[in-house]
Amino acid sequence: MRWDECVPELLEHLGEMGLVGLVKIDGERERKPWTVVISGQRLDGAAIRVDGHSLDYCLRHAVAALHDRFPDEVALS
Repeated sequence: MRWDECVPELLEHLGEMGLVGLVKIDGERERKPWTVVISGQRLDGAAIRVDGHSLDYCLRHAVAALHDRFPDEVALS
């Protein structure tokens, strides 16, 4: 499944987990214009933030970090 097909499902799942998900593109930044941030009380005041050159890169790394934190709730495929 491609990211454009699963991002809505991923964001919905984050909401069900009580987390907040943000995807941002900053056209003014030449390097690493994409940002993905996941935050919420379940992260104990911390946040997962990934800046990168592509949305794919950011999502892969953010989901991997989320899986490390919640292995029973976030599956990697």
